[in-house]
Amino acid sequence: MGNYWKILAIACAAWGTAVYAQTLLSRRALSGEDRALEFLKSLPREWSGTSDHDCKTYEDKNIDRLSRSFAVSAARFLKAFVEVQGAVTITSAHRSEEEQTCVCVGEKGPCAGRPRLVKKKKGKRTVSFVVRSVSHHQLGFALDVRAGTGSEDEFICMQEFAQLNPQLGVRFPLGKHDYPHMEPGSGAATVKVAALVSPRPSVMPCTKMSIMLTDTPAD
Repeated sequence: MGNYWKILAIACAAWGTAVYAQTLLSRRALSGEDRALEFLKSLPREWSGTSDHDCKTYEDKNIDRLSRSFAVSAARFLKAFVEVQGAVTITSAHRSEEEQTCVCVGEKGPCAGRPRLVKKKKGKRTVSFVVRSVSHHQLGFALDVRAGTGSEDEFICMQEFAQLNPQLGVRFPLGKHDYPHMEPGSGAATVKVAALVSPRPSVMPCTKMSIMLTDTPAD
């Protein structure tokens, strides 16, 4: 009978250790995500000026609603970019449906969330459908970021920086059609939540610009 209680005690101790280890790992993961959000909030943030009025989609509430995995990738990329190339400004993060509708007012070109009429053939009839697509901003998987002063060369540099460093986990899928729009890249799955505190791996600078970007235009 004594052996039974001894085995039970050992089993309970092992179970308690496993639970504690799992809890510790979860706390560390959460801490890494929190650090990513804090870093994003530490960056300059302002309205891009491309819509009719400021919809305030860059505030703390919008950063907090980002996908946690994307927030970590975005923070890792932007931290490396700031260190190697220069300044960045966040102009839009997560958007609610109402915020997305607000952003579309005054935007030039296609804008997810703006109703558009689609015509389709059904036999001999033409049927019209009103389509309203969903932006990746609404899903928490997109950030709009401005490189330096927002010149075309600076935006191209930032996009090239992402292409040269896929390990940082982001991409700019719309290219020149929407320079600021950043989403998770193919390397996003390999980015760990502790990445912001681990030594930064070597990264390749963009070749578009050989000087550091700055918030202040050079004279």
